[in-house]
Amino acid sequence: MIRSMTGFGRSAAANGRLRVTVEVRTVNHRFADLRLRLPDGLSALEPDLRKLVLDRIRRGRVEMDVRVDRSGTGAVPASLNRPLVEGILAAARTLHEEYGVEGRVDLGSVLSAPGVIEWTSERNALDDDGRLLVIGTVVAALDAIDAERAREGAALRADLSGRFERMRGLVGEIATLAPRVPEALERRLLDRLRSLSAAVELDPARVAQEAAFLAERSDVTEELVRLAAHVEQATALLANGDGEPVGKRLDFLLQEIHRETNTVTSKSQDLELSRRALDLKAETEKVREQIQNLE
Repeated sequence: MIRSMTGFGRSAAANGRLRVTVEVRTVNHRFADLRLRLPDGLSALEPDLRKLVLDRIRRGRVEMDVRVDRSGTGAVPASLNRPLVEGILAAARTLHEEYGVEGRVDLGSVLSAPGVIEWTSERNALDDDGRLLVIGTVVAALDAIDAERAREGAALRADLSGRFERMRGLVGEIATLAPRVPEALERRLLDRLRSLSAAVELDPARVAQEAAFLAERSDVTEELVRLAAHVEQATALLANGDGEPVGKRLDFLLQEIHRETNTVTSKSQDLELSRRALDLKAETEKVREQIQNLE
């Protein structure tokens, strides 16, 4: 299936104690680049969630935001940092006994010291039901973004199919015009030689040799064979996807088409052929812009 690299998906679910909301955004990027934002307590799920995302989205920059809202989940586990409390009290006694500092250390002043109350690292850890809820919500968000990317991919494929058909036609027109180039070059050479040396008898063998040399230099047969093959391969890849991302492969083929077209343009000695080659080059650039959006 052809997919766009841009899309948005959202899903939310609840089980009475938790409400999970997942949002996924994707934009163009050369490789798969995942930025995953998780709340406290879900770090253990990160490898599984990364695998879920990257198994579905093979190319593009992905931002996934997972939010978990809790209700009725009980008290948050906490513990007292006893060494720190004892240190604070000992410092207070030293200030009073040795330095004569007046005042009392009360509960409020002790609790306000940073680090006195320690929250356990797993204070927001989820149970099995909570983890399944998160994973299910992530899958639903990925389903939503997949559907959007597939819709946009279908529109891109329709546009690109038309453009590849146009490119195939231009390659065919160039192939039709190419055989007349050697004859035109020979006529041009003869006309030039006659105008330069009207009183001098021309050696037909020498003229034929020069004409053959010019014809060989302007021959684009190999380029046309490769162009036709590249266009056909790109068309087939677009029409019959194998389930793997096609963006990179199409980009490579378009680079090759662009290179062969440049060679044809540089070799061309015919105005009509040059125009067709320039049209092909312009169409290639339009296609290259479009496929930057494909996964």
